[in-house]
Amino acid sequence: MFFITIDQIKYFLAINTYKSFSLAAEELCISQSSLSKQIKALEHELNTLLFNRTTRSINLTDAGKEFLIHSKKIIKEYDNTINSMKKYSTNKHTTIKIGTIPVISQYGIISSIASFKNIYPNINIDVIEGERADIIGMLDKGDIDFAFIRDFHMDKNKFQIHPLINDELVIITSKDHPFSNKKYISLEDTINEKFIMLCSKSGLDKFCIEECEKCGFTPNIIYSVNKIETILGLVSENFGISLLMKRVISPFNKDKISINLLKKPITNSFSLLYKSDKKLSKDEILFKEFIQNNNG
Repeated sequence: MFFITIDQIKYFLAINTYKSFSLAAEELCISQSSLSKQIKALEHELNTLLFNRTTRSINLTDAGKEFLIHSKKIIKEYDNTINSMKKYSTNKHTTIKIGTIPVISQYGIISSIASFKNIYPNINIDVIEGERADIIGMLDKGDIDFAFIRDFHMDKNKFQIHPLINDELVIITSKDHPFSNKKYISLEDTINEKFIMLCSKSGLDKFCIEECEKCGFTPNIIYSVNKIETILGLVSENFGISLLMKRVISPFNKDKISINLLKKPITNSFSLLYKSDKKLSKDEILFKEFIQNNNG
C-alpha cells in the first residue's frame, strides 16, 4: 500500500513543469532541500525513480511519464472534491486581519492567501500594509490577528514567531562601481562607502547597522528613504551603495544596478507572527497551519 501526499504530487508536477528543482522550489516558496527530500520520499514510496537527473537537465523516466498522467488526474479530482464540498460548509463568515510590510508579493504570500481563500471562501482576509514598526504596534494592540514581517529584534516572549522563508542581505551598487565586477564582497570592504538605507520604521537599517558594527565600523548613511525603487534609483546614479534583502528587489528593473553577494552570508527570515497570549480561533488555526505548510 502506497502512502503519497497531495503536496508530493504537486511538487512532482512543478518540477516537471519548470524542469528545475531550484525554479520549482522558488515557485512553490519552499527550500530546494525540502523539495528534494519530498521527491526522494515519493520515489522511495513508489520504489522507482521518477526523474533522470544530470548536471544540465532533469527529465522524466518511463515510470515518471506514466506517473505524470495519473498525477494530473489525481490533482484534478482533488480540486473537484474540494470545490464540491464547499456547498456544505457553514454560511457564517469570519474575518482574519493580517498586517504586512510592503514586500508580501516577493515572498509568495499573496499566492498562499489566494489559495486559502479558494479553499475556505467563508473566511474573509483583511490585509493591511504598512511599515514594520506600525505593523508590530497594531499586532501588540490586538488590531490585527497576524503579522508578516522580518523577525529581527522581536520579543520572543511576547510573540509567537514562525519563520517561513529565509532571505539574505546583498550589496547593491551601480554598474560602474568597482564592486560590480565582483560576485562576492566582504562587508568589511564597504567601510569607506556612502550608504542609502530604508527608513528606520522598516527596521532593516538597524539590522544592517548592527551587522556593520560587528565588522568594526559604523556605516556612513547619507540618505534614509521610504521606497526601494528610490534606493535603486539613487544607487544607479552613484549617490552611494545599499544593503537590501535579496528577494525584495526581484520585481524591480535591475539593468542599471549590480547585485553582489556577501562572502559571509547574513540571513533573516520572513515570518508569521501573532501574540503569545492570543487564543487562536478554529479559523485562525486553519490559516496559520495553511501558511506554514505552504511556505515553510
